[in-house]
Amino acid sequence: MQTLVIALFILSVVSFSMQLQFFSKKWMIWPYLALIAGFVYAMHYLAIEQSYKSFRAILGNSSVMMDFVVIQVIEALGGLLMAVFLIRSYYNEPIKKFFKPLMYLPGIIVFPALFYFESMVFLQAHTYDFQLLAAVLAISAVALILTLKMSFKKLIPEMELQLEMKFIIHLLQLLGGIVLSVLMLRLPVQQAVDHGFSLNAMLVLGLVILVGTLMGMLWYRYKMKRLSKTVL
Repeated sequence: MQTLVIALFILSVVSFSMQLQFFSKKWMIWPYLALIAGFVYAMHYLAIEQSYKSFRAILGNSSVMMDFVVIQVIEALGGLLMAVFLIRSYYNEPIKKFFKPLMYLPGIIVFPALFYFESMVFLQAHTYDFQLLAAVLAISAVALILTLKMSFKKLIPEMELQLEMKFIIHLLQLLGGIVLSVLMLRLPVQQAVDHGFSLNAMLVLGLVILVGTLMGMLWYRYKMKRLSKTVL
């Protein structure tokens, strides 16, 4: 279960960085980066108080984890709707105006993800000045997001492929949230402290990734065929 949560955290960071690429008003990127830096630095007072035991307790709290699953699923569904909106906009199809402001909502799971990764760093760094390390981590978080954003644009310059990748990422988030909810519901509350990620769960996650990739490829082919018919 812990492995799946970390995978969802990683996807949230990738998704957040990816969405910044689609901002039509590029100056809106900087307030988000400032928010990320400020959050990482401000949360170091709580991050230094965390321990492996506290994270195990959170993972073992079914109420907290189900709340996380709900937020994860809502964010993934919102991302999928945004991907559809961007695809329709790219092909000059009619879209609802109230969708446009949603473009500037890249996600909120990235914040608990950054807090978790920051806490992990503090657990390994016992001899460093915490405030200095927090400042370094804040700058590193911004640099990581910018690097992912620029790498995404450089490695996938075609807009239609970028939209396909965005669709796949959010689909994986949705399926990962569903798998996590199934794992939570299958475990009794008193056994929730067992965070081993069984072979069956790993096979399910691999199947989810495979299905997500295939669905993304089919969606992309469908849109390209539709575009070619429109051009002809």
